[in-house]
Amino acid sequence: MSLYGSFYSSLSGLSTNAQALSVIGNDLANLNTIGFKGSNSSFQDLFNSAMGSSGTQGNGNPMQVGMGTRMGAISQNYSQGSFQSTGNVTDMALSGQGFFTLQNSTGGRSYSRAGNFTVDNSGALMDPNGNFVLGWNRIGNALSTNGPIVPITLNMGTTSPPVATTSMTTTTNLNANAAIFNPADPNPDTSSRYSVPVQVYDSLGQAHAVSITYTKTAQNAWSYAITTDDQGDPSATPIIPPPVVTPATGTLTFDDNGNLTAASGSTLAVTITGWTDGAAPMATTWNLTSDGTATGTGLITQFAADSATSNATQDGFAAGNIRSLVVDKNGMITGNFTNGQTVALGQVAISTFSNMNGLSKIGDNTWGETLASGAPNIGPANQGGRGTILGSQLELSNVDVADEFTKLIIAQRGYQANSKIVTTSDQLLQETLNLKQ
Repeated sequence: MSLYGSFYSSLSGLSTNAQALSVIGNDLANLNTIGFKGSNSSFQDLFNSAMGSSGTQGNGNPMQVGMGTRMGAISQNYSQGSFQSTGNVTDMALSGQGFFTLQNSTGGRSYSRAGNFTVDNSGALMDPNGNFVLGWNRIGNALSTNGPIVPITLNMGTTSPPVATTSMTTTTNLNANAAIFNPADPNPDTSSRYSVPVQVYDSLGQAHAVSITYTKTAQNAWSYAITTDDQGDPSATPIIPPPVVTPATGTLTFDDNGNLTAASGSTLAVTITGWTDGAAPMATTWNLTSDGTATGTGLITQFAADSATSNATQDGFAAGNIRSLVVDKNGMITGNFTNGQTVALGQVAISTFSNMNGLSKIGDNTWGETLASGAPNIGPANQGGRGTILGSQLELSNVDVADEFTKLIIAQRGYQANSKIVTTSDQLLQETLNLKQ
């Protein structure tokens, strides 16, 4: 084999090491790119040429000289990147396997690890390149991941509807030492009566104060009267009377230990009809025990202590508007409303692939599927091997500077070594040409 073979072998070494330097340079250039995944290059030798007339040694073993090297593979490193907290509620980071699923304006899909999303003026969740983030939207009163994925739209004007009160409780002690009320006394003892206000909501979300007034009628016996703050509208034609409370009055009896007797019951059904604002009749259960059963702890007692209420609860609430958003580990985007309620508005879809290295980098922090990658397996995060989502976080590039610099030194030395072969071969050829002189 002539000296020219060494030229071509070393030339292939120069070219391949230069390609490796390009891979390293691209990794370092994307050191601060959100969701970027670095790459590793590996070399392969070229075919080998047989030497001599037979190409074998005397013992029959092959005798060959290699013809250089080439870039055998450039594989992507999908190791987990570190996380950065951003404080932006629509930023998302993936911890584990998978990609965010995106769709461009023409319907084409791409996949990304960069979760720096924002909401545009129409409520669409988008990436910085204008791609729509795909997932599932709330339809009516439910959000299901069984249907096809669509662009996620977050309606920031969503209203949480009101819910009328259906249950209320008061934890109250009535003073056993209170004076018995005398209706004939023009100045009755103030201890003989005690009033507890409870805020309730009608079907339109209007708040009302329901007052429960207790009056001691005998030893271990009290009556109650239920009224509302709705006074009707006496100026209307015809006059709108106040709402009707049923039952408006009743009695409570206690045993000699200050506990409600079984005769008083564990619950009381209260109906309020005729709200001035036109709301539907309210059917409310007043729980007299902790769990609404005869075996529950009594919430109304009669002990020798001042009449007082330590707690009053009810289950209704007014209408509310979105106050903030939060993203959970399943990719569920939940709205927190001003009425204290939380409503699931959408859920992002995560795609995984059988062969991630088969994906094609198409720029703008995105990958495209290929025949080698196979079709995506799409579903919610934190299921089916898909990673979890961290809200208000971004995944940083997984490029390791120390590792890249090490590879840079190796590639540089490889390039220098091959260039030395070129100059040495040139010197040998020059000496050969000088033999004629």
